[in-house]
Amino acid sequence: MRKSFFTIIILLMVGLGTSFFIGSVPIVIFILGLLPMSFYKRGEPYQMITSFEVGSNRFLLNKIKWQVLIFTILCVPLIAVFIVFHQDRWFIPVVEYLIFVSVHVYMILTKYAFYEPNSRSSAVQTFGTVGATGVIFPVFIPLVWLLSIRFYFKARRNLNFYLDDFN
Repeated sequence: MRKSFFTIIILLMVGLGTSFFIGSVPIVIFILGLLPMSFYKRGEPYQMITSFEVGSNRFLLNKIKWQVLIFTILCVPLIAVFIVFHQDRWFIPVVEYLIFVSVHVYMILTKYAFYEPNSRSSAVQTFGTVGATGVIFPVFIPLVWLLSIRFYFKARRNLNFYLDDFN
């Protein structure tokens, strides 16, 4: 987030300033949705995980909650302005937002299902491609939802090694 802050601000300003064009807000939401996907490719040091001092379930739910909250804060003004100018097509940014929330949750769960401290997992990159495919071809979103359920339990099991003291 720190590295992308100015990019996000510029995108928001462009999206809000050009929201009277029908394609501008969906494109900005698309770019804002793609930015966080790169955040989940590398595992942080295990000390960062244990510093929260919560169990694996609470840790995952906090990560998901914060990601959804930040993305929602970024998208709600764009969606609201889009609806003001294009009431008959309100569903376009709303559906796009829901797809990206699903993929972001999936990426978080994938990262921690295959978590290895300080490294990039090839499994995360491979399964991340499935999530990215779901963004481009929404027919894959049910697969993303099913894999999210599977990876939630796998991530809990994987994180229990590091967070078992807090369960």
